[in-house]
Amino acid sequence: MQILNPDPAVTQGPDRMLSERHLSIVRLVLPKGTTIKRHRSLMTVTVVAIKGAIVFHTDDEETRLAPGQAVVMQPAEFHWLEAPDEDGEVMVVHGVLAD
Repeated sequence: MQILNPDPAVTQGPDRMLSERHLSIVRLVLPKGTTIKRHRSLMTVTVVAIKGAIVFHTDDEETRLAPGQAVVMQPAEFHWLEAPDEDGEVMVVHGVLAD
């Protein structure tokens, strides 16, 4: 078992908690008004809201995530997110899922 702890010094941007070949876990801190640009991953991506109200976008949809809510995307699906109204945080897990 491995315990991962957030870096309290990270107040904006990525806090890379684990980075391995087929798995990464990142706590992403978004101050109010911050937007993460449109991008995609070659892995399955799970984004879990942990603080604030995050607006999550795909090319077809816009969803407001409250703490505890999550989205799962397939590899190569374009997405972006923002914290328009208040500071926010999400946990982002990139992984290669077993069949």
